[in-house]
Formats: sequence, structure tokens, C-alpha cells
Amino acid sequence: MTSFQIAAVAGICMCIVASGFFSGSETALLALPRERGPQLAREGKRGEKFLLLVQRMEKTLAMLLVANNFVNILAASLATILAVDVITAMSDAASGERWGPWLATGVLTSVILVVGEITPKTIAARHPERYAWSVAPILWVISRGLDPIARVFSGVSRILLALAGVRSEPLNPATEEDIVALAELSVEAGEIDVAEQEIIERLFELADRPVRELMTPRLEVISLEAPVDFEQIRQAVAQTSHSRYPVVRSRGDLDDLVGVLYVKDWFRHEDPAAPETVAPGKLIRDPLAVPESYPILSTLMMMRRSRISLAVVIDEHGGVEGVVTAKDLVSELVGGIQDEHDPAGPMAFPTGSGRWVVEGRLPMEELAELVPRPIPTGPYDTVAGLYLYLAGKIPRPDEKVTINGVNLRVMAMDRLRISRLAVWVEAAAEPEVTPS
Repeated sequence: MTSFQIAAVAGICMCIVASGFFSGSETALLALPRERGPQLAREGKRGEKFLLLVQRMEKTLAMLLVANNFVNILAASLATILAVDVITAMSDAASGERWGPWLATGVLTSVILVVGEITPKTIAARHPERYAWSVAPILWVISRGLDPIARVFSGVSRILLALAGVRSEPLNPATEEDIVALAELSVEAGEIDVAEQEIIERLFELADRPVRELMTPRLEVISLEAPVDFEQIRQAVAQTSHSRYPVVRSRGDLDDLVGVLYVKDWFRHEDPAAPETVAPGKLIRDPLAVPESYPILSTLMMMRRSRISLAVVIDEHGGVEGVVTAKDLVSELVGGIQDEHDPAGPMAFPTGSGRWVVEGRLPMEELAELVPRPIPTGPYDTVAGLYLYLAGKIPRPDEKVTINGVNLRVMAMDRLRISRLAVWVEAAAEPEVTPS
């Protein structure tokens, strides 16, 4: 074997290795999520170089394609010359010129496909972050050297895209659907738990749902009347065991709100048993007010920043609609959290086949899960709100409405509020609404 043939074989091997390097680098850069760039940049100089490559992705891809095609063409040229030289040495010049290019094309195509394309791209696709992290410094050096050539090809590409009417747009960030789908795939792969997937999905739901869906309505809010004395606080705590109480000037009128009293502040007082009157600003804190249409997740973040665990929900006219606590919001995010002071039992329980007894404050989403009939949406959030919307009046016990074969009968009233209803499904749906 001549020195030329040895040099040609060495050159071909180097070109094939370089082809695999560039092919794998292209796959790794395209497979790695764009949001990982800034995270890797904070981990060192390699991350910074990777981020720069990603930020100028169009030029980086042009550089990789130029380099990859260059080494492939160089390998093909060397392989053709080597094949012609070997066949000529074994036979004659005519045979070498006739069969050399065919032999080089067949052998080199197979080798490049396996070693220079399929294998490195498979490795890079399975471990994009590790691959990109390893090759980032080398790619950065090569990109600096090939930058002028890459600029030319990138410019020509932009011109052709413009002529074809294709606009150059930045890479779109991940959408909610992408993140939810990724969470489902991660659960299947065992990367995250089902509970973590549920929290991710609930986060997006809470970002769209208004806080009024979780508030305690004003008719159910237990308040204290100003001026508040310690005896009044003791009685309220003994009866309800709540940890926070709105303080109003007129009994029960939340629109005349003074502030919020935290029981823990009262406990920290020098002598909670002393017959003392609480003055605003001493143990009564200023209330945190949020609009009823404010998203649940945004409300939770606001309460976290303010370090306030109870907020007053107001309507568009400034009237108080109810209150919501941080516990209510967190419970909706991670699932029900109950303590010894929460009312026992669910808000809906079955009494027979297709029959339930439900609380008036049962959310419409939970009612829709119970009954096998479609219930139209409207300006109501609870079963009691649905009944009032259909009946168009304040009902009396035993009055009934029907919608799409779902019957609602009032079982108990708390003054003007529907506290409990019987729900059952008829055998055949009746689309019309008939109050009786």
C-alpha cells in the first residue's frame, strides 16, 4: 500500500468522522428545547457559547450544512481517486477509470449513511442536551471561521424565501397544549408522577377561571361588628373556630368593611382575656380586595406577595360579593385540603340510581360530571344559581324546574338562599325548560 493510499484512507476516515460530528450537532441543536438555552448559559462558558449558537440559529444551520457538505464532497473525491488508483494497480487504467467511481460511490454512500448520518443523529436525538453541551465549544470555533461563507449562503436563502413568499419568523415558544402534552408523555416515561401532571394541568385551568368560583358567598361569611372587644372574639372563635374574621361597622353588611381580624394577632396580645376593645390599625388589618373576575392563579400570587391569607372579592360596582382564603386557592390547585373545622361530607351524595342530594353551592362543573345530560352554560356558577336562572324567582321548598331531563327540586332554604336540592334524571330528556 503506497503512502498516497494510506493518506487517502486517513483523509476519508477523518471526513466521515467530521460528517458524523456535524450531522449530530445539527440534530442536537434542533431537538433541544429553546428555553434550555438561557438555563445552560447560567452554567458556564459552554452554556454561553451554546446560547449564542441557538440565538443565531439560521447562521448556525448554514454553517453546519456548509461544513457537512464540504467534508462529504471531499470524502467522495478522495474515495474516487483511491478506488481508481487501487483498481488501476490491480488491473489497468481503463478498468480503474470505468469501475473506480462506481465502487467509491457504493462503498462511501453506505459508510456515510451509517457512520456519518444515522448513528450520530440517533445518539444526538436521544441525548440532545449532553451532545450539544459537548460540541458547543468546537462548533463556536468553527462558526467563527466559516462565518463569512455562512453569511453568504444564509443571505441567498433569505432571498429565495422572500421570493417564495415565506416569511422568516422567530421560533414560537411552547404553548399550554405543548406543556400539557409534554407532561402526559413524561408520565408515560416515568419522569414525573401523575400528581405532578395534575398540578400542571390545574395551573393552566386556574389561570383562566375567575376567583368568584371559589369564594365564600357573602351570605355565608361570618363577620364581627365594630367596635370589636375580646369577648366578642372569644365567642366567635368558640362557635366557628375560624382564624380570620371580616370586621364591619354594621352587623353583616360587608359593604361597610373596616378590615380583617386575624385570630393569631389576638393570641399574641399581652392578655387576650382582658376586656379590651380592638381599635382599627391595632389588631385589625387592612383588607385585600380583588375583582370577582380576577383569575384564581393571579389572586394566589397576589396574596403570596402581600403575605395576606384572606381577600375580599368585590364586583364591578365595588360591592363585596364574598371572601376567599389562600387555603381555598391552594386546595383547588393540589386537591381538597380539609381540617378539623371544615364541614364533613361531600356537597353531593347519591340517594339512588340517577338521584342525588346536592348543596346549593355545588359548582356547575361537578354537577355536569354527575348527570349524563348536557346542561347549558350561563350567568351562574352553582346549582343554586342555575335554579334561580331557570325559575326566574326566589323559590319555596318543594318547587321544581326541569332542563334537558334533569330535575331540580328545592329541599331547604336559608332565608333567600337555596341551601339544598334534590337532583334526578328522567328516562327521556326534555329540552324545554318548565318551572313549576
